Order: sequence, then C-alpha cells, then structure tokens
Amino acid sequence: MTLNVMRLHSREEFQTWLANDLEVRNELYALMGGELGTDEASLDTLEAFLLGRYKTPDDALQLSERAVLDAAARHIGLVMLLNVDGASWAIDLENQDSVYYRLPIIRLADGAEECPLSMATAVLDRRAGHYLRNLVETYEEDYNSDSKE
Repeated sequence: MTLNVMRLHSREEFQTWLANDLEVRNELYALMGGELGTDEASLDTLEAFLLGRYKTPDDALQLSERAVLDAAARHIGLVMLLNVDGASWAIDLENQDSVYYRLPIIRLADGAEECPLSMATAVLDRRAGHYLRNLVETYEEDYNSDSKE
C-alpha cells in the first residue's frame, strides 16, 4: 500500500484539511492518553506510540488506521512549523512527477520540502526510536538563524 490513498485533490480540500487540524490532533492525543507538547521531545513520544501500534507502514495505511497516521503527520508538521524558521504548510497540485504530489508538505524557507506523512511511515520502516526528533533537529540546525551564529 502507498501514500496514494491519502492524496488530496484540490486547494479547497487542502484548506479543509488544514481547518480540521486541531480537532484531528486532539483525537490522536485522546487516543494516546494525553496531549503532546510542540517541542522535539514530543516526537519521541509520538514515535514510540506509532512503533507500538504498527509493525509496518502498510499496517498504518489500512483504512481503519489512516486517521491515526494523518493525525500523526499533522503533529509532526506542527512541530516543524513551530521549531524550524520559515516552515509553512503547502501542497503541490501541479507537478505530477513530484513524490509529494497532492500530499500536505512542509515547505522550508529555501523551497525545500518535507512530507510529514512520509516521515510518519518512515518511522515504521526505520524503527529507530528517535528518527523524527533527529530529522527535525537537523532541519533546525540548517534553517534556524540563531543556530548559525
């Protein structure tokens, strides 16, 4: 199974996706038994939850589990937005050759892109325990102005 099943089809659908962010993340936090913070350490908690729940990315992409994966991606994106200078939500609806075509992405200040949904599934492949935090901290080192002084 691939992320194709979770691709959005229009700017309006993307805007609706963004508008539902808090509600969807709150459902995830309730499922996890408590709200996550917005710092990098919260990504370790999320990663442990995902690793405990799923053995493979395909397990998370099952119809009954897609909402959990989507909520996890939203939390990853939120942490990036709040901790990586110049990060913003975006979607590419034009370039059909892009690996992130029609998926919500985080666009960085220099135009580089990262897909929180693919980051969430990568956790399930790598099974490292700190993959998400390490990745976001690398983006912070690369993009945050105070880390370059």
